[in-house]
Amino acid sequence: MPGASVRTGNTKKRPLRADTLIRKAEAAATGLLGHSERVLVVYDDGGATLYYESDDAEDGIGRRKLPRAS
Repeated sequence: MPGASVRTGNTKKRPLRADTLIRKAEAAATGLLGHSERVLVVYDDGGATLYYESDDAEDGIGRRKLPRAS
């Protein structure tokens, strides 16, 4: 079964609530790896967006938005 690994920036400056979002994104990315060989996670102020190869998407790139944990 494929697995995802996470690399983030400076962990000393990262807020604690970001850890929840990172775990959520890692789980979602691992689930998507069954459908796509590559998954990119982009974190922003609102949460994270996962981009992956998808035959169902018009441009071939699927997108899945994860909201920031409160």
